[in-house]
Amino acid sequence: MNSMASQLSPDEMTLLAKLEEQNRLLEKDSKSLYSVNGVLQSPSSPKNLSFEEDTWDQVVKEWEDWSKNKVGQLKELIRRGIPAHLRAQLWQLLCDAQNVADRQRYSQLLKTSSPSETLIRRDMTRILPQHQLFQSLDSTGQEALFNVLKAYSALDREIGHCQGSVFIVGVLITQLSEEEAFCVFVRLMKDFQMRELYRSTMAELGCCIYQLDSMIQEQLPELHSHFQTQGFHTSMFSSTWFLHILLSSLSVAAAPRIFDIFMCEGLEIVFRVGLAMLYLKQAELIKFDVEGMMQCLQNSIQQYLDPDSLIKAAYQIKYNPRRMKELRKYYASIKAKELEEQEELNGLYSENKLLKQRLDILEKRCSKKLVSQLKRELETTRLNATKSYNTLEEMQAKILQMEENSTWPDEDSVEYLQTELISCRLREAEALTGLKELKLHVKHMDEKWQNQQVHCGGQQKGGSVQNILQVELLSAQLKKTLSKAALIESRHRLLQLQTENELHSNQLKRIEAHVNSQREHLQELTSQNQHLHNQLQQSGQFSAAEYKPTPEEKQTEDAADVAVIADLQKQITKLKTLTNV
Repeated sequence: MNSMASQLSPDEMTLLAKLEEQNRLLEKDSKSLYSVNGVLQSPSSPKNLSFEEDTWDQVVKEWEDWSKNKVGQLKELIRRGIPAHLRAQLWQLLCDAQNVADRQRYSQLLKTSSPSETLIRRDMTRILPQHQLFQSLDSTGQEALFNVLKAYSALDREIGHCQGSVFIVGVLITQLSEEEAFCVFVRLMKDFQMRELYRSTMAELGCCIYQLDSMIQEQLPELHSHFQTQGFHTSMFSSTWFLHILLSSLSVAAAPRIFDIFMCEGLEIVFRVGLAMLYLKQAELIKFDVEGMMQCLQNSIQQYLDPDSLIKAAYQIKYNPRRMKELRKYYASIKAKELEEQEELNGLYSENKLLKQRLDILEKRCSKKLVSQLKRELETTRLNATKSYNTLEEMQAKILQMEENSTWPDEDSVEYLQTELISCRLREAEALTGLKELKLHVKHMDEKWQNQQVHCGGQQKGGSVQNILQVELLSAQLKKTLSKAALIESRHRLLQLQTENELHSNQLKRIEAHVNSQREHLQELTSQNQHLHNQLQQSGQFSAAEYKPTPEEKQTEDAADVAVIADLQKQITKLKTLTNV
């Protein structure tokens, strides 16, 4: 003990000093459990060992009275340790496992097969390898362990086998026979919350972890803050504490002592021992990161080879049952809220799935309608294209007929006509100039004629033949001048008509070029239409059908074709009129 004490930290030494002081006060208390008039005296006194054994014998004989009327004294006795030779009997009494029906059922369950047998074989080597009962696979302890686990997995199909149960059954096998271990384990699963801990939902395990985390936050706030900073969740180290009841971390000597208290007080001892270890290792844990804290906690409990010091440290921890019930209720409300949110989310997922299915159905229906609509539109487009092609062929035939009826000049003739056009315009300019001069001359002659008429009127009475002849001569010259002016004006009109004829000829050439371009465009459209038709046939999506325009597009295309045809007909009529002229 002195060598072990030298390795403890100052906080641990202080805690041990407080524990020793409490023990001294208990020994001096006349009303305590260890007084002369009570059940026991100090266990350190060799003279009292026989008296303690007598007390345990009395406990076994008067179990009903002790379990109902002396519960506090019984707890104190169990915390000091159950004698090894009475442990098997006391464990069965503590969990009320003396049931003949369970033993008979055990022999029947061994004859049935379990789907968890392979998993049980794999986990068997992990239980107390340092104990002599489990050192080899063919040992008696290994076989008994397998039988108990198999029988329970066959009995409780819902839970089956859980890895944590290997440690519990292993400790039971070290003290009890197969049948007794099976009966005790069945009672533990039903009456000690173990079955709830092993459920696949892990609701009870989550509640225990939440309670422990709240206790750490309330009693060790600095350590809890360090956990939060490092992202070190309580579940990372405490889940195995509850599932294994700390048995996987305890030594062979300490495991039965902790299990004694668990059989009497339940999971409270797990909270006490776990929180005591965190209290003792707080200064050391704050220095580590996540990996270092995990290693420190795994080795902490095993450092206490003396079970008495470990139990004393555990019962220095504050444990308030009322507070634990409040934490359980609060955790249940949190989980109920999460369950409602999850149910709402599941409902939304289901609704979303139904909407997706409906959307897929609608898309399929719409695709079918679209395919049929495209077929009809393609058929209409094909008919319109055929009509346009026929109309264009008729126009081409009319143009060919017009070409046969009229002779078109070659390139030399065109150059000649252009030269003639220029010369005609020059002549027209000269004729306009001469016409202006002639009009001025006629105007001058007319004025002269008017003057002569006035002059002749004044001298008419005494006029002579010579004057009459002059008047007639002027009249003849005037008529001649007017006739010449009319001739020049007619020639000018002829030149205008010739010029218009040249212009209409050029316009006709442009129309022919436009018709040729339209013909080429139609051929291009026809080839594109044929190409699209071939693609549709190759893809197999449509059968001998092409794209069909909408009624609005059809009306627009028909109106455009009618407008083009009417325009061409007007131009042809105008050309025919000019040709006839």
